[in-house]
Amino acid sequence: MTLKQQFRTPGIEWRGKPFWSWNGKLEKNELLQQIDVLKEMGMGGFFMHSRTGLETEYLGEEWFELINTCADYAESIGLEAWLYDEDRWPSGLAGGIVSRHPEFRQKAILMEIDPEEPRENTVAEFSCELDGTVCTQLGTGTSLLRFSIIEQGTSGFYNGYTYIDTMNRDATEAFLASTHEKYAAHCGDRLGKSIKGIFTDEPHRGALLDGFSMYMENGEQTAPYTPALFDEFQNRFGYDLKEKLPELFLQVDGRRISQVKWHYVELLQQLFIENFAVPCNAWCTEHNLILTGHVLHEDNLTAQTAMSGSVMRYYEHMAAPGVDVLSEGNRNYWIVKQLSSAARQTGKTQLLSELYGCTGWQMDFAGHKAVGDWQALLGINLRCHHLSWYTMRGEAKRDYPASILHQSAWHKEYQHVEDYFARFGLMMAQGEPVCDLLVINPVESVWAQVYTGWSKGLNLQDKHIQTLEKSYQTLFTWLLESQIDFDYGDEEMLSRLGHVENGILKVGCAAYNTVLVSGMETIRASTLALLKRFSEAGGRVVFAGSPPAFIDAEENDSAILFAENSTFIPFKKKEILNVVPEPQATVDAPDIFGLLRKTDDGLIFAALNVDRDERRETAAVRIKTDLPIAEWNCETGRQTSVETSYSKGWQTFNTDFPKGGNKLYIASRNFQALEKSEGDSFKKFHPLEDSGPLDYTLSEPNLCVLDFAEYKIDGDDWKPEADVLKIDRLIREEHGILRRGGEMLQPWFTAQHAVKQLCDVELRYTFEIDTVPDQIDLVIEEPENFTVEFNGRPLDLNVSEPWIDIAFHRIRLPQDLPIIGKNEITLKTRYKENSNLEAVYLLGDFGVQLDGTVRKIIPKVGKIRIGDLCTQGFPFYSGAITYRIPLPAGAKTIRLPDFGGAYAKVGGKVLGWDPYEAEVSGESVDVEIVLTRRNTFGPLHDAVPDRIHNGPDHWLTEGPEFSRNPVLIPSGLLAPPLFSTE
Repeated sequence: MTLKQQFRTPGIEWRGKPFWSWNGKLEKNELLQQIDVLKEMGMGGFFMHSRTGLETEYLGEEWFELINTCADYAESIGLEAWLYDEDRWPSGLAGGIVSRHPEFRQKAILMEIDPEEPRENTVAEFSCELDGTVCTQLGTGTSLLRFSIIEQGTSGFYNGYTYIDTMNRDATEAFLASTHEKYAAHCGDRLGKSIKGIFTDEPHRGALLDGFSMYMENGEQTAPYTPALFDEFQNRFGYDLKEKLPELFLQVDGRRISQVKWHYVELLQQLFIENFAVPCNAWCTEHNLILTGHVLHEDNLTAQTAMSGSVMRYYEHMAAPGVDVLSEGNRNYWIVKQLSSAARQTGKTQLLSELYGCTGWQMDFAGHKAVGDWQALLGINLRCHHLSWYTMRGEAKRDYPASILHQSAWHKEYQHVEDYFARFGLMMAQGEPVCDLLVINPVESVWAQVYTGWSKGLNLQDKHIQTLEKSYQTLFTWLLESQIDFDYGDEEMLSRLGHVENGILKVGCAAYNTVLVSGMETIRASTLALLKRFSEAGGRVVFAGSPPAFIDAEENDSAILFAENSTFIPFKKKEILNVVPEPQATVDAPDIFGLLRKTDDGLIFAALNVDRDERRETAAVRIKTDLPIAEWNCETGRQTSVETSYSKGWQTFNTDFPKGGNKLYIASRNFQALEKSEGDSFKKFHPLEDSGPLDYTLSEPNLCVLDFAEYKIDGDDWKPEADVLKIDRLIREEHGILRRGGEMLQPWFTAQHAVKQLCDVELRYTFEIDTVPDQIDLVIEEPENFTVEFNGRPLDLNVSEPWIDIAFHRIRLPQDLPIIGKNEITLKTRYKENSNLEAVYLLGDFGVQLDGTVRKIIPKVGKIRIGDLCTQGFPFYSGAITYRIPLPAGAKTIRLPDFGGAYAKVGGKVLGWDPYEAEVSGESVDVEIVLTRRNTFGPLHDAVPDRIHNGPDHWLTEGPEFSRNPVLIPSGLLAPPLFSTE
């Protein structure tokens, strides 16, 4: 198949493989049906991933039977099945099987100041004077510092244990024996065939003076420890770390940079890689599995230092290394550039991103495109969607929605998104990048400056290091928005993989003619020696800003002297652009990231408007080539020729970039005759003059969410109504049971002992009816665990049908039950350790009126006006709505300037992102807006607007962050359509 043919119909290798969340009681037929849905959505496969809510025993016999069944079925229909190596995450504890053994649990060095009680496992004590984190008069002061060895705090997230010691080879071998070897035993020759590979998720070596995931109040006063730590430190660096512990934890005599700190983080990195990364990769290689995934945590230099050291060094030990990009607004571009740099230098071509996590139900197709676009531009070609749920039962429905599967009303058109990214990923994997610039990664300058509380929960506190982070990110932006490609170079990798050849610096499989040093305060002696050899051979070394004043974290002016005899410039955009390699393709417009690749046939230039709010009109594109140029449209698969002007080896043309718009240009000597481009100048549009009430149809029944209830426990008096999730939490707290949430014990784990029965609970949901509709259906979860009365009459729960998800049971109410006025639905249950109290739902052909927490059923409106559906009787509706729009005379194109929903559809064309335009004709047109499930499943009471991250805790906010009244987002057509006659 030619590249042109592949572009039109890209194969499964370029299509997404979501985290398929196995989060309930797994049934074979349901699993197979969901695989069919994934294929219909345009996916190329899936990762079988244990998540919160799993009831089937993790790593039990049934688990492996279902793994094999799904792998075999996926292979039969042309999809890839992948494993995931943990129950939830982070990888390493096998759902608690490993960390139930104390010798394998994560440990740390704890610093205490003037401790009152003795502590076991004390390794050193010192006297000093303390002023905050500055330590003076070491050995003679009045404060006592005590250092001892402790275990990480336990958590339900680790099924009641801790994370493991990933710097301990025995712990890793126990993990491989309890997980990987079981897959080998049960899956046999499927490994490497119908089972493609395995995902390892967020392994780390423990938080460094930061406290993240330590589950203890004084976590910021802990640093990672393993039993071999002190001996290995002595062996590798030649001195006793115990004697230097104050310097590790504090700033002795106010010194910011310390070689002890730098050595310590380097040792942690070495032990983590040697004892976890290497054996895991070796096992996968031996069993023909592709090891993919990502480590914790990549977002910036701070997060990397706090949890792993240098993530670039870990990528070397993964066949398909990856990153994790959480939330919709996360634009940490540099983390993917670190990944692609290490991958190119070590010869890896498959790059993964775990993306769309923490985005919430409300994210639309434009959000999916925006989050994926810049990553695909930088090399991501294995997209792992976070998440696709098996079920929404109980707490599973709050596990970082939205579910990218059948539960979302937009799933039937998701292939539109996947086709786009499959084409983009395919093209960005062709040839090689035109990349001659190496930027030395300054992460070790952060290593050398850590101290207790320098960062808290991965939130940087130190203002000086903040300047390093800012310059790091600024430099990236200056280069990419000037269409200058570059790679990062990790200093340790440079010491092994770097050498000079014919005036070129080669790092593994990559080569560079210019090296840029910026934002570094300490540099390795080995790096400086390599740069000197490179310079002596005719290579260009550029120092931008202050050169490093430390060598190997010790004061030394060698780098300063070398900088003065090299290209030494201020840290300013113009000066930097004047000395780095000239780009061979440019876009004369702001906020356009562009990368050029060379192939055997010519060039590929991808340019992306990273501004989601503004268009870039008539932007001038210049490409240095004599070859004919065509535009390849990743959304449609269409290929059209581009008319250009030519001068002195450069071809120039103008184009328009929509909001977040991406353009892909191919210069090739092998072009056949292509359709001529009509140009893409934005048309002139005019608003609809008459935007009065419109005819409409709904794809689903309207609904009313009942999520507040009065409650009674063990026959006591009725308590005032409260959020049902808070009632659930109250019961658990009163009985000393872990609350539900992202860190709850897994149901499969709880089921290993007798399930505790706690109390009898009654819930009474109320609503009002203005006019009784022809039919009302009730939707509840777990009917087998409840008795239900409607207005005092018991309901037959034996006959139901599913609604949206297998967790929801739709029960038809007898027509004589609902009454005008107040209605009551009472649920009774014996509350157990594994019980779930949830909202209930009413479905029917009615409208809904809100008054605080009071819900009233009213007649459905006959026509709809343009504006928010929430105020027109549809506050909780989350299906699709189709508007019949009258067309002005001569209208040829419609544009939708504003709507609330995942995408629109006009005349069979999916409008997923700007410019939201489609051709029209006739007297009217049907405009379908497919909504998201946000106003049905929430969080409906989170009063914090526009949260950056959306997680399980946001369904249970408190104080000013909680709203008793539903908090809804606008939905439907929010502004009149525009029309063009051009």
